[in-house]
Amino acid sequence: MRSLLVTLLLLATIAGCTSSEPLKDINSEGAGWVMFQHDLAHSGVAQEEVAPPLKLLWQAGTQAQIGYSSPVVADNLVLIGSTDWNLYAFDVATGRVMWKFPTGGEVHSTPAVADGKVYIGSYDGSLYALDLATGKKLWRYKTKGEILTSPAVAGGIVYFGSFDGSIIALNAENGKKLWEKKTKGQVHSSPAVADGRVFATSYHEYRIYALDAKTGKTLWSYETRGFIHASPAVYNGRVYIPSKDSFLYCLDAESGSELWRFETGAPIDSTPAIAKGRVYFGSYDGYVYAVDAETGEEVWKTEIGAQFIGSPIVSGNVVYIGALDGKLYAFSAESGEILWNYSIGNMIYSSPAVAKGLVFVSSLNGILYAFAPE
Repeated sequence: MRSLLVTLLLLATIAGCTSSEPLKDINSEGAGWVMFQHDLAHSGVAQEEVAPPLKLLWQAGTQAQIGYSSPVVADNLVLIGSTDWNLYAFDVATGRVMWKFPTGGEVHSTPAVADGKVYIGSYDGSLYALDLATGKKLWRYKTKGEILTSPAVAGGIVYFGSFDGSIIALNAENGKKLWEKKTKGQVHSSPAVADGRVFATSYHEYRIYALDAKTGKTLWSYETRGFIHASPAVYNGRVYIPSKDSFLYCLDAESGSELWRFETGAPIDSTPAIAKGRVYFGSYDGYVYAVDAETGEEVWKTEIGAQFIGSPIVSGNVVYIGALDGKLYAFSAESGEILWNYSIGNMIYSSPAVAKGLVFVSSLNGILYAFAPE
């Protein structure tokens, strides 16, 4: 343990970045990755294909560990939170720090970007709105609990949850509260928004809620058999929610009725990615799974012998996911074959992002990595 702490302290001294090779010809108009799992439905599907093998282009350090916060990409910036209490904005081409914003607590929330603004939660209990270009604070909303969830921004409204048990909707322009739904447990996961509904969970209630996006009225709720840390994903009128009871649940988005459940061998904290009729996710049992989105039948599973907390993303025919063995993996979306892996050397809690022709991922060593095709 002492040697691990020493290693982390040494890595935390990296304030800038190191580059293995200068990045050339980045398309500044390319598709971005502007929130947790890419979009409001949490599909986890990139708009561009980046296929392995990959090479390391640059790595950039924060002053402490990067926990659950995952990278997002907007304009020419890569944004990510750190346990050093800051939100960082790195140049997408070089990894140079363009700005950083200090909050009053650790930042495990993944930022969301909309209309030139960045929204981020902090363990100080606040949700912040910042100017994307400069990092200047525009407004702050204070809750009574830590904020782990990643905000979702839709139709001029910011949705997020707090450890005080609230699911909250704010005016995205000025931070004024529009509505608040009180649950009976902490809210760990990030809300998904689809078809005029907000899908959010309550950790200690084992429950997922469907709320009216305009009013916050409860439309339905469903109770699993375990704590819920993962976030819901929505696809073709269905909601997919993993639980620590080892099941992935598929619910009807309109009624909340259970359509099927799929059991793994251990708890699931990994938010699923959904593409071309398949649901991809990792489990604490050391497997990555692909199941049929319609029927819940297993399509494939691949064992790597390490646990998964982070969520997978899909780029073309490739599934990327980081594991607790410190490796970033690329799997064939079709067969589950391991196509490539890269050893970072420290546990990966966060989810990768694909944008600007690159793959971004972070690790508990406090470093953000950018990869490009060889």
